Amino acid sequence: MKDLLQKITRRDKSITAACSTPDGIEWTALKTRQDGTESIHQGDFPLVLPAEDAVEIEADAFTLPENTPEILKGDLTIALPSSELLMRTITLPTADPAEIAEMVEFQVEKMAPFPMDKLAMSHEVLRTDENSSLVLIATARRESIDALGDSFLKAGLRIHSIDARVLGWLQLMPQDEQAEDETSCSIVIIQDRVDFVLVVLKNSIPLAFRPMKSQITDEHFIDELLQEIKYTFTVLDAEYELPAPAEIHFWTYEELPDQLSSELKEKGGIAVENHTLDELPPLSEGILRRTQSAGSRIEFIPREWIELQERRQLQRQFITASAAIGAVWLLVILIFFGIYKTRDFKLASVKKDLEAISPAANKALENREKLQALKLYTNRSDSSLECLREVTQLLPAGDIEFVSYSYTKGKGVTLRGTAQNNDIAYNFFSKLAESGLFAQLKDQSVTTRTTKGERRTVFSVTLTLPSAEDKQ
Repeated sequence: MKDLLQKITRRDKSITAACSTPDGIEWTALKTRQDGTESIHQGDFPLVLPAEDAVEIEADAFTLPENTPEILKGDLTIALPSSELLMRTITLPTADPAEIAEMVEFQVEKMAPFPMDKLAMSHEVLRTDENSSLVLIATARRESIDALGDSFLKAGLRIHSIDARVLGWLQLMPQDEQAEDETSCSIVIIQDRVDFVLVVLKNSIPLAFRPMKSQITDEHFIDELLQEIKYTFTVLDAEYELPAPAEIHFWTYEELPDQLSSELKEKGGIAVENHTLDELPPLSEGILRRTQSAGSRIEFIPREWIELQERRQLQRQFITASAAIGAVWLLVILIFFGIYKTRDFKLASVKKDLEAISPAANKALENREKLQALKLYTNRSDSSLECLREVTQLLPAGDIEFVSYSYTKGKGVTLRGTAQNNDIAYNFFSKLAESGLFAQLKDQSVTTRTTKGERRTVFSVTLTLPSAEDKQ
């Protein structure tokens, strides 16, 4: 039964990461099979939008296609844009996970612009040593999380994990693009048509995330960008000793205008490196890589969602196990029922045969009894005369005589008599016991009696004849 349960409950494992595009969803799926092999599939599909304007996946203003559950299979992870998040990196004086979680909650209470019951919070340990841990804290409005979950739930999908888009892009970027040496500091700006965020990196570790509200094509974009960089470094200098940024890495889908790069370098004194996001794998692949990582990571799934999924998982396992047990029980019942019906059929067949041969069998038994009676009365080997002859021949020497002789056909002889003394009577019994005609001696009795002044031994004995079975 254990093997049967394993066959029923065992299945392939699928993980899927989905990210929004201006007009749809792009996804990457990893499927792990029972034999240990893995396969990766990627694709995209459009959203059903209520208007012509592009709508982000995180907004509650889109409808997923009806076939979405057939595409986004397995454990589903999605990503929030930086505009929906408040992210901050802090150093905590501990490396214990439980203490870090408590301190993170305390820090969120201080910096959050909304009440705690209106927020979903999470954290990710970026680096740790003996005395401290560098921790990334992130919060999102619970209203946005619930709206996102409802949108997928309407399509028959449950979100398994929620990550941050910017962290997925950083996962895909080459490390040598983020830092040239251990003390370098650089700025990465990501514009993927959905998210626009500025990230400050030191030794490839993000220290600050600043969502950008203006667009590259805005007239005062360079001034606003330099002001944002100045403000960000002013805040970071209070906690970290940061060198001047070595360069700004722009990651966009379009090439930056040469005039913008020149003007930014002239006003800010920072070199500009332009990269296209087409050089990198899809964002969903970066989110999928983070999902597979063993370390801690940002996770915005509310606790009640997890508890609900755990209950549903337990219910599915219980239903599966119950079905397996029920199937085994039904199989056992069917086997016993089959055995019972087979034996019942055989019994009915035997009874039918018995009824058919019963008259002949009864006649045979009747004839056998008659034959045995005939043999009994025609057999002279244990007749009365033969028994009398046998006991007479076995009489010992001395004064001994019979008083009575009683014979029963097929059963035996009862003798009573007298002797001069006890020794003669016991000697007679010994010889009778050795006789081949009689089966055994029973009811032996030896007493002494005085009659008319004469003292004599009185004896009696029953001699049984062999039964018909003994003779056979």
